[in-house]
Amino acid sequence: MRHAASVMNGSDPGAPGSPPPVLSFRHLLTDAVGTFLDEAGMSCAQTADSIGELIVTLSRYREEGAPLFPMAFMGDDLGQMLALLGGKDPIAIGIGPRSRATVQRALKQCAPLGQGRWWALYLLRVPEGFAYGVFRTDPFPLAESPLERLRRTEEAQAGVVGVLQLADNMLELRAGGGLCRHVYLSGARVEGASPPAVLNELAEAITDGVASASLERARGFFRRVLFEVMQSSHGALVAVLPRERAGSTLFVDGIILPRPLDIVALLDRYHADPTDSAATAVRATGQLLRGMMATDGITVLRADGCIVGYNIFVRHPESLAHQPSVVGGARRRTYEVLGAAVGTELTAAFIRSQDGDAACRRA
Repeated sequence: MRHAASVMNGSDPGAPGSPPPVLSFRHLLTDAVGTFLDEAGMSCAQTADSIGELIVTLSRYREEGAPLFPMAFMGDDLGQMLALLGGKDPIAIGIGPRSRATVQRALKQCAPLGQGRWWALYLLRVPEGFAYGVFRTDPFPLAESPLERLRRTEEAQAGVVGVLQLADNMLELRAGGGLCRHVYLSGARVEGASPPAVLNELAEAITDGVASASLERARGFFRRVLFEVMQSSHGALVAVLPRERAGSTLFVDGIILPRPLDIVALLDRYHADPTDSAATAVRATGQLLRGMMATDGITVLRADGCIVGYNIFVRHPESLAHQPSVVGGARRRTYEVLGAAVGTELTAAFIRSQDGDAACRRA
């Protein structure tokens, strides 16, 4: 969904003392959301306007200066919504007219509760307007998120619409039956692959050598952990080695683990015997990977799902800094070095820049 400023309101800019013209794309967004709701079987002009407000507000949502990434869902039947999304223990917070102001109040009161995939925001269409609150979700790295469950819902008119910020100014508007729009706001770049597509590429590269019996578990784990990294405010670099490799001549500094950490073995152990101890190991490993990717340098993984090292640095050829085609700082130049090694030393390279752009290069 791409929008351009197209409406000019205000008096003649040449008239003395007249206010300046106003450019707005809001009506385009509302019209597009209205069409989306028609396809989802949830037509309503007030709902379209309110979801437009939800999209714009979530595009760079912050409380006390900290970015928040709540999942938000709208529907008509709370029981149906919870069954579809795997939600539990709903908590009613408030109610108000079907308006932008109610959406703003719902976010203010509920968004801080939705950090870390523990709780999601719901907006329920009722005769009085919107009733809103939160419901509990399962943040376990092997559990599908509510949005993942909505993505695989085959029924086109399932009665639920979800909104999630993918990165700054990039959002996903989703209903059942594969009905989806990616919304780009405030100059967000649209020429590259979408964040979910990039993360799928990276997750596939990391698990390319995983046995078929473990493959879906491993890919789901990496997709969910990597998505949380995408939502963070810092950049990240990942290099993926071929199977059985313990390092590369590219790496000149950093921390290589004495023994690669076999994530797939931890996931298989939990699958075979889902004890509290095995579940804790899975959660802790997800947090470990997120922490590694938050450090400076490159996180190094392997095509069999192992973590090899982190805080890794490579030597930049002097010629790279003078190439006009390389735009960006040290992280982007490092990605170019890694990308040039894909197909020889590496099987994949990934970058998430600090402004939210992401790219993955595979052999």
